Amino acid sequence: MKFYSHSIVEKARKLKKDGVGTMKIVEKLGITKDTILRWCVDIPSNNSNHLRNVRIREDLKSKGGKNINEIVIDKNTAKIFASLIYWCEGARYANCNCVDFANSDVDLIKTFLKLFRIGFNPKEEKIRVHLQLHTTHDKKEITSFWSKALSIPENQFQKPTITIPMAKMKRRDYKGTCTVRYYDFTLFNEIVGTYEAFSKKIDK
Repeated sequence: MKFYSHSIVEKARKLKKDGVGTMKIVEKLGITKDTILRWCVDIPSNNSNHLRNVRIREDLKSKGGKNINEIVIDKNTAKIFASLIYWCEGARYANCNCVDFANSDVDLIKTFLKLFRIGFNPKEEKIRVHLQLHTTHDKKEITSFWSKALSIPENQFQKPTITIPMAKMKRRDYKGTCTVRYYDFTLFNEIVGTYEAFSKKIDK
C-alpha cells in the first residue's frame, strides 16, 4: 500500500468538502479514484452513487446490529467477550503475568475495559495505562483524552514512550497506542483459560 503525506490527504478532503467532484480531485492530485473515495467516505455528498453507497452501508450495519439485540451483558458473558477480545489483541507471551491489552482504536480499548470491569471486577486503583505517542502529539492533551475516555485518573498513567513517526506514515485522528495493564497473575490465567475453553468447545 502506498502512503501519502497528511497534507495531501487533508487537501483532498478539503476539495471534497468544497464540492469538487472526485474525478476533478483525481486529475488535480494524481491520486486514484478509489483512494480519494476511501479518504472521503465520511464527507456528505449529494452524488447519487455516494448516497446509494451510504444507504447500502447503513442497511448492512443495521442488519449486523440486530445480531446482538437479544444478548444480555451480565457478569458471565462479559468475562467471555473480554477474554475473546483479549485473545485477539492482548499480550500472551510465555512468561506473561498480567493483563496487558494494547490498541490504538479508542472504541476497542473502551469496550474491552468495560467488559473487563463488569466481568472481573478489578480493583480500580490497580489499573495502569501506558501510552505510546509520537513527537507530534501534545502529551498533556492526549493523556487527558485517554484519562477521560477510560475513566482512569492520570496519576495511574505510566511514563509514556515517545517515538518519531515515520515520514510516510499517515494516520488520521491517531491518539497514540494505549495499553491497559492489570498486574494479577490469577486473573490473567482465568482469561487465558476462558478463551482456550471457548476454542475447544467450538472445535468439537
